[in-house]
Amino acid sequence: MKKIFLLILLNFLLFEISNADFKKIKKKAVVNNPEIIFPLPKDLKGCRTEMRINPKYNKVTPIIELDAPEGYGLDDRFSEAGGKFGEFSIPCSTGNKEACTYAVKVILDWAKAGAAKRIGPNDDEGKYWNDTLTVNLFIASPMMAAYSFAKQVINVPDEDDKIIKDWFKKIVKKNQHLMYGKTYDYGGASGTPKRAHNHALSSADAHMMLGILTGNDKTFRKAFKNYEAAIKYSRKDGSLPIETRRGGRAMFYEGRAINKLTVIGIIAENQGYDIWNYSYKGKDFHNVIKFFIDFTENNEIVFPYAKEMRHPGPAKNYKKQDLKWNNSSNWGWLYSYVSRFPDHENVQRLKKWSQNKSELNPTQWDIVRHYENVGKQPFSWASWTVVEPNCHFTK
Repeated sequence: MKKIFLLILLNFLLFEISNADFKKIKKKAVVNNPEIIFPLPKDLKGCRTEMRINPKYNKVTPIIELDAPEGYGLDDRFSEAGGKFGEFSIPCSTGNKEACTYAVKVILDWAKAGAAKRIGPNDDEGKYWNDTLTVNLFIASPMMAAYSFAKQVINVPDEDDKIIKDWFKKIVKKNQHLMYGKTYDYGGASGTPKRAHNHALSSADAHMMLGILTGNDKTFRKAFKNYEAAIKYSRKDGSLPIETRRGGRAMFYEGRAINKLTVIGIIAENQGYDIWNYSYKGKDFHNVIKFFIDFTENNEIVFPYAKEMRHPGPAKNYKKQDLKWNNSSNWGWLYSYVSRFPDHENVQRLKKWSQNKSELNPTQWDIVRHYENVGKQPFSWASWTVVEPNCHFTK
């Protein structure tokens, strides 16, 4: 009985210390490594280092105005531009000077053109949601990350630097969608603050990166409030209420939200702050990961939430979850998690599965394939992870 009491006391103290540390970080964290969003990797294993295209035939022409649909979906023109930009930003992220030179040229062209203007209303209409996510996913976050890499590799004239940073400030502010002060009051997400939404987490990522590039501590700290809400308002089983109600794309969006939490965690780590172990009443990042792993073993655990069918997009069958095994937007977070917490029971569970594959179902096979690929083959560019996860997420 005495031992049990001591264990309970120890867990309580660890919980209190974790929360106290996070509270301090949320309120007082400063940018310790200006302009370094992600450092250049020391080990290039798992990274793509060479440009695969001729820059003459890979024009990333500035797109001036956003025009995302009012219903489901984003502005595909920006998605295509982001993919083309990745052909420069990915090799630049490993120190390729030529790629960095072209990446900066593209960013400067977009900045001078005043590209990515959102002209829609600033309200809760679908177009506002889709416009803001379009910019944060495909333009603001990946271009800021690439610019950070480039500044670690090449010199950028002060005049150009100012033009670029002023443009970044403009598009991040204009496409701000942090969702502070708003709460869902219906369905399975009732009582959950909207700042825990994947859209809000994407905007939070962009603010965090902007704060680092510009040395603005207040802007850098904004993301912690979103991170906190996602963990605090997760369910006891680790599921995220806002994401898991989305029909056949419940786990599709669960994975994307986890990716955004992972990006926040890694960027915080790069500035000297450990937020991985933030906990609220026994709910933490590990518990969120556990739900995803639980799902791969038994898909049915998400069905009670997914059957709400809230904005499922094209995935109308909630009993058939839309997850593609080769998409880092679904699985990229795993590379960070496995390399940081190799001894955690969640990872040990994957290790055990990898040693007895004959009994695995198809979804377990998918997650085990990624587990075994950590530190090996590179992924491809993915907006939800900002950078290539097998190169920049691993530790």
